[in-house]
Amino acid sequence: MNDRNSRTDDVLVPAIFGVIIGGLLAVIAYFPLVVLLQNVFDVPEPTATPKKYRGDTEPISPWYWITWMVPALVAIPAGLGLSCWRRIRVFALASTVTFVLGAAAVAAVVISFEINGFAPD
Repeated sequence: MNDRNSRTDDVLVPAIFGVIIGGLLAVIAYFPLVVLLQNVFDVPEPTATPKKYRGDTEPISPWYWITWMVPALVAIPAGLGLSCWRRIRVFALASTVTFVLGAAAVAAVVISFEINGFAPD
């Protein structure tokens, strides 16, 4: 019985730390990294005016969408590569999954504001 609890603790602690680190990176580092990529590639920003007040505007650049995907597409292979080592496998997978899911949530909120605009009616 003691051996089984030891195995559970060996998995639970790295998983918890992985979730915490992945969540923090998704909330704190993801959006600034996207903004940095957009500045480096000189991506035009969409207008923040609500749709009903906009006239015809130019379509959103494909680079806008690519800059939102690049950090997650880099994190997935990096996390999978780190999971090859047995000692950090649980941590790597937990942090990668949490980062990707958290980044998707952050992207959904920010893109919604940038595309649909935000202004009082």
